[in-house]
Amino acid sequence: MLSFRGTFTNKIDAKGRVSVPAKFRGVTAAQEFAGIICFPSLIDPCIEGGGPDLDAEIDMMLNRLDPFSRERNVLANMLKAQSAELMFDADGRVSLPDTLMVKANITDQITFVGLGNKFQIWEPQAYERYLADVLAEAESHGALLKSPYAAPPLGGAGSDGGGAS
Repeated sequence: MLSFRGTFTNKIDAKGRVSVPAKFRGVTAAQEFAGIICFPSLIDPCIEGGGPDLDAEIDMMLNRLDPFSRERNVLANMLKAQSAELMFDADGRVSLPDTLMVKANITDQITFVGLGNKFQIWEPQAYERYLADVLAEAESHGALLKSPYAAPPLGGAGSDGGGAS
């Protein structure tokens, strides 16, 4: 499965278009979509996006919520109503809506950040500040990653591996 990887900074042209990295275009093309789907981040001061696979994952998450709950309405408003399907032009460019550009304080350049099944779009200097914080924080989260191939501890879950006390 292809995934969004790498970090790329591109300029916004005079007509407000930006070239989406070729690697990112390849991911959405493999999902049979000639564009990207973007929405405001729920966590960071940036835009998040992906292709139809991410959109389907978001639908599944939203559909697990009570369809008449405030929480579902709030999340659907951010992830669906505020989203934009941006189709590539012949040169692989898109024009981000002003509402998304304002959300991320983007003016003349964009940094695309691949995150596997999704990507983020940042104002370049804001991303550099964020990256410094992320690098410092990442060490403390390393233990969250568990290999799917690792053998379970001897003695089963919750056992200290020793005999009876």
